[in-house]
Amino acid sequence: MTNAFSISAISAEQADRLYWLGRYVERVYSTLRIFNIALDRMIDSDNESYRDFCRRLSIPDDIYRDAADFETRYLFDAGNPDSIYSNLSRAYDNAIVLRNFITTETMAYIQLALDRLEHGSAAESAFLETQRIADLLLAFWGSVDDRVTDVERRDLLKVGKYAERLDLLIRLDSQEYAIDALLVRLLSHTKRVEALLNKDALTSLRSLSEPDLQHRRSQLLRLVNALH
Repeated sequence: MTNAFSISAISAEQADRLYWLGRYVERVYSTLRIFNIALDRMIDSDNESYRDFCRRLSIPDDIYRDAADFETRYLFDAGNPDSIYSNLSRAYDNAIVLRNFITTETMAYIQLALDRLEHGSAAESAFLETQRIADLLLAFWGSVDDRVTDVERRDLLKVGKYAERLDLLIRLDSQEYAIDALLVRLLSHTKRVEALLNKDALTSLRSLSEPDLQHRRSQLLRLVNALH
């Protein structure tokens, strides 16, 4: 049963920040993994493969001179709104406002990850830096599970997390079973916080929880991004 008092205590602004904190952290974590795969491909065989990476994620590729420019600016450029640095900065901005709810210890993992990025362009290995940042973001989620005691706020974070991961899986043409399984996981976190989500989008998403989504990926992508 939903805790009405807890839900009413979550303002619209706080709900928005919780949801987007979850999305931005997941965006950084998941795209770092995809980036490393693209980086291997650029090094081994195709130095133009970053263009396919950008196309799939719906970000412009014409701002990069070449693969080396993409590697540096996509990771570290604060002036690039699509960069890892910019997305992690947005996560940190939300975490700062929410620190009384997610705890200072939880927020600190995002601060540490951002610190690594700020010094990362001088590192010898971009791959090692991205691995360390990914580890810190995994620690962030572990801290959320351990320290965020309010289940509604924790669920909103998880709704954002799985909405972002589902968005990426659809854009990357992942296999159907993976999308189905992730949709079920996303919906499991909506039950306590449905009053804070888009009712029409949530109702439609629940109706898509059956298998055979092959021809409805564009609809699923639209609904996921209309959820909040």
